[in-house]
Amino acid sequence: MKHKRLAAAVLAAALWLTGCGGAAAPAAPAGSGAASQSAADTAVQTAQKDRITEQFTLEKTIRDDYNITQKLTVHVPQLVCYSPDAAYINYELAAMYAAEFRQYEDSPEIEPQQDEWCPQTYINWDAYWYGDCVSLVMFRYDGGSDPGYSRGWCFDFATEKQVSVTEMLQRMGLDPDAVQQQMLREAMQTFDRYMAQGGYYEGLRSGGNLASMRMNTLENNQLDDLCLLLPEQDRLVLRGGYSSTAGCGWRWLDVEIPLQAADPQPQTVLTDTYGSASVQLEGTQGTITLRRTPETAAWDTDYGIRLEQDRTFPILGIYNEYIDVCIGELGASFHPVVYLLTKDGVVEYVDVLHCLMFGNALVCQDPIYIANQGVALERSGSEVNLRQEDGSVLELAPLTAEWNELELPSETTGAFNYLANNQFDWMDVESGGYFQMGVQDNNVFYQGYANYLGVVPEGMVLGIFTNETPGGIPGITFVAAMKYDLHTNTLSLTMIDGPNPFEEGATQLQMIRCPDTWPQRVPITAD
Repeated sequence: MKHKRLAAAVLAAALWLTGCGGAAAPAAPAGSGAASQSAADTAVQTAQKDRITEQFTLEKTIRDDYNITQKLTVHVPQLVCYSPDAAYINYELAAMYAAEFRQYEDSPEIEPQQDEWCPQTYINWDAYWYGDCVSLVMFRYDGGSDPGYSRGWCFDFATEKQVSVTEMLQRMGLDPDAVQQQMLREAMQTFDRYMAQGGYYEGLRSGGNLASMRMNTLENNQLDDLCLLLPEQDRLVLRGGYSSTAGCGWRWLDVEIPLQAADPQPQTVLTDTYGSASVQLEGTQGTITLRRTPETAAWDTDYGIRLEQDRTFPILGIYNEYIDVCIGELGASFHPVVYLLTKDGVVEYVDVLHCLMFGNALVCQDPIYIANQGVALERSGSEVNLRQEDGSVLELAPLTAEWNELELPSETTGAFNYLANNQFDWMDVESGGYFQMGVQDNNVFYQGYANYLGVVPEGMVLGIFTNETPGGIPGITFVAAMKYDLHTNTLSLTMIDGPNPFEEGATQLQMIRCPDTWPQRVPITAD
């Protein structure tokens, strides 16, 4: 069985790592020598082995109800503990990995015929120990080109309680927030590299699919959804994944997390200034500064954007490592765009004026995947070009304008209700960006448009602009992150900037997807 690979190196970690209950594992008595150490190792191994057994085992080749030959290798563990938490984990393991195969326990073993198609299912487990805590990792592979998938549970035998990955990291002396950020960066960098190198972006630009895949990568790499592995005594690995265009749409990703804090390394600082705008990137943090000048003062009249004084904005939604930065313009008036070149040679950008149309939030748009294999950013006149590895030059302004016109992701479109405080409010978002909502118990009706700005851990960022109502109520603008839960049909709306039109002062709320016939909505017109 797979868990028998846990040799002395992994099991001995219980002797040098801090135990789950907070007490250090006992050390061998002074002068006891190798014999005592070996005895201690054996005792630890025996105790750990007795704590996990198998509740279901099946290894045979069978013919199923559809007369298809299948090779089954199924091992499902169970925790030897009688607490409610242990019982529930054992129940989940049985339901997820054993239930569908119990009917084949009494099936006769068969020999596949020559050249007969014989799909296989492989299910097994690993146990990784940290003192009295175990990280139980299941792995399933159903054949084909998909790499399989993993799922994990953590359990503390000392307290007889299930523990989260976050709690495990804390017991190891790690900062969960720092680990979370590292995991998200690694996952997003891997996804962006995969998209640019594979050339898959062309078929995914419609329907906001690129944004959906990036959001899925962020959403499915939250700490407590990951598998925790200790493959060696001094190694910690977190298993997450990233969106893929192949197979099941997912590829796993193992990220090694240092157990010891590394010496801080000097960070390269990237800067650029153009007109009234400047940018600074240091490591994974970036800011854009706008100065109050005649250039930006013209925004008052042209766009209704008033910059009262010099202001510095953080850049939201950046996850990569960058080697170059450059500011250029888009269009005739002062329209600054900040371009960022990743270490993998892919261009990202922040359309400053476009973002400010909706509020005081500057968000990094999805990478322009077609702008890849870059080595440097170069300003030519007022616009920015990409110098590529083969010496060619790619103009970025037309691509930026094109990328700005991508459809809204499907997860953010449709009709949603907000029922709270005995009031009925709603909003309706169309894929082309048309937007309408009824607020104040459906007594005030707004129309306008929505634009996709990028992704952050809280969701897909939309900038919303509405016009003055027929009754003379001024329009409103706001920026919000939206995350849709397919299982509950709910949309989480997290405010980033501007007034919350549905509940004053609320930073987050839940909306329910509703049928197209409810609520009764006014058709959107181009006017």
